[in-house]
Formats: sequence, structure tokens, C-alpha cells
Amino acid sequence: MSSGHLLVLASSIMWILFCMRFWYIIDRDHVWQRHLIAIAAGLGGGLIYFVGMMLVQALKEPAPPQPAPPAQVQDGSDIRVSPRIKEAAGKK
Repeated sequence: MSSGHLLVLASSIMWILFCMRFWYIIDRDHVWQRHLIAIAAGLGGGLIYFVGMMLVQALKEPAPPQPAPPAQVQDGSDIRVSPRIKEAAGKK
């Protein structure tokens, strides 16, 4: 695992922990607020991970180009030439 992957994973976990901090602070009587914070924690953490992994892949150094295969010498026996199709019969 590269340092970029670990950084993305750590930031995703930090977002979830940050949201869970607010989840614990909210009173148990406010059920819908706690539900929304939990949903935001999950979706936000997943989105951070998804976008972060896309950025890591986009910023990754490209692989070195592979050398081209050697050219094959052809003697011309496999080349075929077809005759031209005549244009409309009435035109010269």
C-alpha cells in the first residue's frame, strides 16, 4: 500500500470519526438528527475515499513506454491491388 492510499484511507476515517463526535454530542431525544449525522458520516467517508482513490490514480506516474516491435520486411507478394471501379457509364 502506497502512502497515497494510506493518506486517503486516513482522511476517510478521520471524517467518520469527526461526524461520530457530533453524533455522541447530540441528545438521544433528537433521533432524526443522529440519523442524519450517521448517514452523512457514511456517505462522506465513502465519497472521500472514492474521490481520493481517483486522484491517486490520476496523479500516479505513468509506466515507461515499451519499445516498438521490430519492423517486418515484406517482399510485396502479399500486397493486392484491386482495379478502379469505373464511374457512371454515361460520363467520360
